[in-house]
Amino acid sequence: MILSRLPTHVGRRELGVVQERLGLADADCTVDEVDSPGPGNALLLEVERDGVTEVVTGFGEKGVRAEKVAADACDELERLLAAGVPVGEHLADQLLLPMALAGGGRYRTLPASLHTTTNIAVIQRFLDVAIATAPIDGGVEIAVGSYCL
Repeated sequence: MILSRLPTHVGRRELGVVQERLGLADADCTVDEVDSPGPGNALLLEVERDGVTEVVTGFGEKGVRAEKVAADACDELERLLAAGVPVGEHLADQLLLPMALAGGGRYRTLPASLHTTTNIAVIQRFLDVAIATAPIDGGVEIAVGSYCL
């Protein structure tokens, strides 16, 4: 939890939801207060599996309760964990360009988001590279370049 120019209780309330939902100990949850030009907070939930670290982030918004920010981030993390895929929704679209430039790759992710499908279309407009998606249990497998079937 990163907090700037907001009362500490905002971060504590978010972490309370995270601890209850994910069963984390106090030692696993910290509030880091930073100085910035304006107020804000970011909740970072990090999970490492199979050599891949995925970070789910919830950002506080004016008028949105801290508990909702935390619950939404927990929902996203639980959805990722339940799907059994190593790549989350937001990382999926970011991996496409490096893989296309490197000649290929393949990964499993949650169902493709609009960002992912848009990024596939944009990359294919600029690069002559095949990108294929195939449904799998819990999501899709994305293959790029030489890894396409």
